[in-house]
Amino acid sequence: MLWVWEAIFKETYMKDNTMFLIRSILIIGVLLSLAGLAYGKTYPPAPQAGDYRANSGTPKVSSATGWQRHDGTNWVAATQSPLAYQQPFTSRIYMGAVNNMEVDSNFVMHGDFYSPLNEKKMVTVKAGKTFEFGANQNSIYRFCNITVEAGARLINNGTMRSVGKSSGITLKAGTTPDGGGTLENRWLIDSEGFLDKEAHSVLISGPNGVIKGIIIINVTDGAVFYIANPGGYSAAIQSTGNQNIKYARLIYNGAPNQSSGDIPAAVYMVTVANGTHLTLSEDVTLIDRHGTAGEPYPTFRVESGATLDTSTYKITSDKANNQSEAQFVLESGATIRTPNANGISSVKSGNKITSGAIQTNNATYSEGANYVYYGNEQDQFSGCFVTDPPTNLPADPVYRVHDLTVENPNGLRLCPNFQPLYYTGTLTGGNLIETGPTNTHGTIQHETLPVTLSYFNAFFNGFDSVILQWETQSETNNLGFYVLRSVEPDAALANVVSDLVPAANSSQGAIYYFEDADLYEDGVYYYWLQDVSFTGEIELHGPTMAQVTLQGGSNHVPDLPLKTGLIRNYPNPFNPSTQLEYYLENSSDVCFEVYNLRGQMVDQFTLRNQANGFHRYKWKPQLSSGTYLIKFTADGKSNIRKVLLAK
Repeated sequence: MLWVWEAIFKETYMKDNTMFLIRSILIIGVLLSLAGLAYGKTYPPAPQAGDYRANSGTPKVSSATGWQRHDGTNWVAATQSPLAYQQPFTSRIYMGAVNNMEVDSNFVMHGDFYSPLNEKKMVTVKAGKTFEFGANQNSIYRFCNITVEAGARLINNGTMRSVGKSSGITLKAGTTPDGGGTLENRWLIDSEGFLDKEAHSVLISGPNGVIKGIIIINVTDGAVFYIANPGGYSAAIQSTGNQNIKYARLIYNGAPNQSSGDIPAAVYMVTVANGTHLTLSEDVTLIDRHGTAGEPYPTFRVESGATLDTSTYKITSDKANNQSEAQFVLESGATIRTPNANGISSVKSGNKITSGAIQTNNATYSEGANYVYYGNEQDQFSGCFVTDPPTNLPADPVYRVHDLTVENPNGLRLCPNFQPLYYTGTLTGGNLIETGPTNTHGTIQHETLPVTLSYFNAFFNGFDSVILQWETQSETNNLGFYVLRSVEPDAALANVVSDLVPAANSSQGAIYYFEDADLYEDGVYYYWLQDVSFTGEIELHGPTMAQVTLQGGSNHVPDLPLKTGLIRNYPNPFNPSTQLEYYLENSSDVCFEVYNLRGQMVDQFTLRNQANGFHRYKWKPQLSSGTYLIKFTADGKSNIRKVLLAK
């Protein structure tokens, strides 16, 4: 534009001031028109055959009433509704003389939509209906005002531009969480006006979704944002004006990596969804909502399968009084990464955690989660935290994690409470964990093996009852066992035939017996064990079987269990070899892992392509005398037996 002005000045101004002014005005007008065209500010283009215009009353997409259709020359009364004319609708729609139009049925539109400039026209997406706009980003929707009722959904695949500063989108309130109006933005919404999100309404921003130019954002208590944009909240919602937000909920669900972006100050719930790796871009403060009826406590949650990288920032609560309940939850299967010099902590001062990357009022760290320390501090500290749920007595603190990874090249000092910190998965960088006096350093140890049933069998005593015997390798948090019986090999048909058999809860395991004397018919009986924990969790083992002949006969001791597993080894104790006897329901590779009582793997071997049925394998280990635990794994199933090598 400057070079045009310069040319006008040189060629005209020096000759005729009046002519200069006239030509300048004309050229500036043309340039402004071209600029307006470039920014999509022009009046709607001329209609084409098949285009629709909302002309009278309150037209609905499911009805022909109030609509005109262009025949290529003139507007004529429509004989079909837009929905009946095309689906998806690939022509244009113009807002004509009417002020309101309704999407009262599910409607997909791939053509362009035009509202007149500077007019307050309203499109309403009715409750329970979906209006999907845009075949791609080249589809243009020039809107004035859009209302999405509770339970309705507006999906934008194209480019939506407002016609003025009075334009806006309103997502109406719902009565249940996520029950309000929903806007799903997959590409671009460029608006000079407003976005109103009422209670329980939903905004979903896809990976490429951007809302920009918004002057005012009003978010009523409890509205939720789903953010998949890699740049996080501030990349998805690029407001140039005020954000009047009350108690927002943010759910990050991008894949694979996301930045949190600039998070609204009034956020009370943040969720890192399964599959998302979120890195904080700033401190996050959860706004306490204590006493708000029907709403959960402020929570920052990392779901199973998700990863949170705190970077150099903190998650905290805005209050520390006795009623504050802002919490952090790291679920089983989730991962937390932190370079914080003080790691993470469960230790509170008053009613708030005051050390490390997580400083909420409460924090729940799962023993099934993964923990990664990657700072460059000379003396990075793990922090003192308790994992949940407890697997010892419920009142005891638990120091157990799944994977533990130390990426800090300068090492990691463990909390002195960790005597030891057990890991049940993989330890990476264990050589970087500092050791020292127990009053300043914790210790690390692999948890040898979980609670496992290693043997379960049944036999008929030759008279009138079946004797069941089972053996465990170790037990914690075990309430006891129930015996189930059926005449069919289907656990769903089995009945409980015992009182609770109390558990020994011995770290060395135990041997149990039960006699089933309530037998009245000959035949084959199937038995299961139901293991019950203190917390009410149950696990079913079996079946095993016994052949019963009440009217005489001899004992029947089945050699084979009816499930894949390591049956026994013979002899035991042994020297120098023993037969490992196992059964396969299906053909499979068979893996054996041998552990000492410290939980260290000392031998491992795999037998490939083993057929189904009974097998024996002669094992001659090159090990010293002692007690070992053999873990058998095949076809997704495993069990463990204790063996004694006596040289």
